[in-house]
Amino acid sequence: YGYVTNGIFQNQAEVDNYATQVPGGTSPGDIKFKDLNNDGVINADDRTYIGNPFPEWTFSMNNTFAYKNFDLQIFLQGVYGNDILNANRVWQEGMSVPQNQTKRVLNRWIGEGTSNTVPRAVYSDPNDNVRNSNRFIEDGSYLRIKNVTLGYTLPKDVTERIFFSTVRLYASCQNLFTFTNYSGFDPEVGTSGVDLGTYPVTRTMSFGLNLQF
Repeated sequence: YGYVTNGIFQNQAEVDNYATQVPGGTSPGDIKFKDLNNDGVINADDRTYIGNPFPEWTFSMNNTFAYKNFDLQIFLQGVYGNDILNANRVWQEGMSVPQNQTKRVLNRWIGEGTSNTVPRAVYSDPNDNVRNSNRFIEDGSYLRIKNVTLGYTLPKDVTERIFFSTVRLYASCQNLFTFTNYSGFDPEVGTSGVDLGTYPVTRTMSFGLNLQF
């Protein structure tokens, strides 16, 4: 729930002819926010639903393949149709305090016609460009290769010589790769749909030996 962006003010005339956002605080290079109730003032009454954290689809698929003595297991998992509020970008792209930012701010507004998506860099952010808005809403859909296991079982004539009924070697990897357009570390942020620094899942590789007598 928040504000809806409407581009960037390119000059002072646009500021003067637009709905009042922050009296005395709005300048060229700041974000325009939509005046949804058309009262000439941008305030809390102009907020609306800007995203849905709940997926339209939640899915998973487990596959097992076998060829001669080899076996391959692949487990896929993902969601589709949900939105994420990437709150990390408030600090990483706010440009209102002296700290490191993402490379996206290299495309910021620095003069008329230079950008209509990334606002100017200004200390203390007098227009409140980082207010809760669709600026920080991203597609949270993803498909993750959750687990892959490749195994090889030694032939019976070999295992019988060493007094085992079955000998299987395997290699496994968890969280191998995630396909997503989300710019944060991990799209799996929970049901709140808000990413406040979610720690990414760990990629784990393991190797093993199964012995049966």
